[in-house]
Amino acid sequence: MDENLPAESIVPIALVLDERTGYTLWAPPWEEDGEEWQAFLGSGGKINLFTSPAQLAHYLTTDVEHDLTDHPAYDAVEGASRRELTPTEDYVFDLDGLYDLVAAGPDRWSVGELADTIDMVERMAECCEVDAVEEHLGAIPGLGLLDDGHVAFVTRGGDAVWTDLAAGLGEHWEPVLEALGGALTWVTPVELAEDEVEEDDEDDTTADSELESEADFDADEVVDDVVGATALSGGELVGAEAAADARAAAEFWESVGILPVQLRFAESTGLTLRCYVEDSARFLGSELTVDVFRSAEGLSEFVEEGEPHDLTGLATWGAVVEADADPIPGELDRYDFELASNILAGTADEWDLAPLAACAEAALDLAEYCELPRVMELLGPDTELGQAVAAGQSDDDDERPEPAKVAQLSEQWEAVVSEIVTCLRWHD
Repeated sequence: MDENLPAESIVPIALVLDERTGYTLWAPPWEEDGEEWQAFLGSGGKINLFTSPAQLAHYLTTDVEHDLTDHPAYDAVEGASRRELTPTEDYVFDLDGLYDLVAAGPDRWSVGELADTIDMVERMAECCEVDAVEEHLGAIPGLGLLDDGHVAFVTRGGDAVWTDLAAGLGEHWEPVLEALGGALTWVTPVELAEDEVEEDDEDDTTADSELESEADFDADEVVDDVVGATALSGGELVGAEAAADARAAAEFWESVGILPVQLRFAESTGLTLRCYVEDSARFLGSELTVDVFRSAEGLSEFVEEGEPHDLTGLATWGAVVEADADPIPGELDRYDFELASNILAGTADEWDLAPLAACAEAALDLAEYCELPRVMELLGPDTELGQAVAAGQSDDDDERPEPAKVAQLSEQWEAVVSEIVTCLRWHD
């Protein structure tokens, strides 16, 4: 899911449950009168599910009161079309398919989709006050690690954690669905008007003709859709092609088990490649040194030139050379060492150790590959810095420590960074 949705937005979502797909609306947390609110389309502790976006669109034209009626953005959805109320792929939550996700093993996509599904279930249970859902989810070991991404399950004993998580879901997921089901109301379909029926028939027209037939659509107008995260311009999704290219590149890198990584330091920012071989990090590099490129073009050219390095022996490296895929790092593979330094130095906007925790994971991988024992020592779990990293991983870092302790953390972190930069070989 998009963590940067505009404030006061309403998002179409779909749930796949008991071999049925139900459509509804979700209002992510927003502030009003100094309080934070979150809501779904429904009332009385129940969430309404509709059998199609057209049925949902029809319901929104009625005068029925519900929990979104007073939402600041509700006026924008009252006249929304079926197409505007059709969720994007990221907002379709397959509750039936969770077992398949777990069986697929921990990769970027399965962990991300599993985390999003669990998160949405928790949000629904919270809004409907279904305590049993939280009780069962709380009994599943390792569930909190989903927010850390797939790296938590593919490094340093992650396989065992994933196995325990899978066993916990096997025991508790059905009770979760049973408890949640009591808070879901499947709205009986109504007979739609002729124009609504035509709009609901996806086989009659293509997506382009559907757009052209929208009576209230101005081809020269740019309007936000219901989600507020995508724009429509001239009947086409702005940026959709670029997003599709980025997703295709990400899927390729995931398929070969080698991922682009971005490293940002105060002096420079660069790209490299990383994979894990028998739970050990391996980078694009040689002789205990990582090759880092200041541009994606430079990295791509290096790959094409066929210079020997520590990734050439991988079974999938040939596919990397032949594919010439854009090296676009995912959000979880971007490490801002400069930001982590600024946070500890007190020059960042806020005290947040999450960037430090992320960079520490990358630093440990780099230290493992480059054989930097000093970094391993500084980031050990018993050190002050290691404990700060653990706090960042668990979001238990609300209070800024005393200045003397912060200064000590900053000094130790700068020692880590100084060690790391010695094993980087920069290229233009």
